[in-house]
Amino acid sequence: MLVRLFAMALTACAPDVELNGLAEFDDPVDEREEFTVVNADEQPASVTFDLGLRVEPLVQEPEPELLADSVAEFSGVQGENGWWYGYIEPGGSNSFALMPSYVEGGTDPGWYAQLGGVYWTMMDASTMHPNGVTTTGGRQPVEQWAVRRWVSDVEGSIDVSGHFAKLSVDGESNGVGGYIFVDGVMSWAWYLEGWDSAGVDFGKTFEVHAGSTVDFMLDPWEADDRSDRSTLTAQIWSVVQ
Repeated sequence: MLVRLFAMALTACAPDVELNGLAEFDDPVDEREEFTVVNADEQPASVTFDLGLRVEPLVQEPEPELLADSVAEFSGVQGENGWWYGYIEPGGSNSFALMPSYVEGGTDPGWYAQLGGVYWTMMDASTMHPNGVTTTGGRQPVEQWAVRRWVSDVEGSIDVSGHFAKLSVDGESNGVGGYIFVDGVMSWAWYLEGWDSAGVDFGKTFEVHAGSTVDFMLDPWEADDRSDRSTLTAQIWSVVQ
């Protein structure tokens, strides 16, 4: 008898069967609820159903964290937000040297290897300019690569993304080279023609530790700095494992 009543309650399709005691939808529901089955030919019988309801907690997936932004965090203070502004001389010691002079305001603010029109080597929030042995504007014929350096305060994997393009477009320019060096090792390189204002977007993943150096370098291709001012920007993100 109870088996037949149980089957009728599950299907709930016979016109002479009704269910009493249903829980309201906005009320808490226990794992087990008791229902009364009323049949026209039988006495009421109590049947217990195992609803099997489980509430699983929502899991919030971790999102990448922006660790550094070369444009938003550009500063007139060396080392602020982990950013340093300098240059190297491949024909000399080839070691990273800090740019000593910062110009705020005016027509061309930014960091300079030397003021007074001695070298082209400079950078601002989004652009850089190297100096070459073949040079223009009365600058000294010395090869200098502009270097924007970020020093890591994290350990693990990082995603580096950015944009590299010529700002000064000149059909007579022989182009520029852009590089990323991680702890002194070349990890990305790209050549741009002198007219390439569209440039390229890049994205790479690197392993770093606290104190690792990530250098964004601009090379006066074949040491010729004609119209070499270029955009080289970067954002650095944590990698979600």
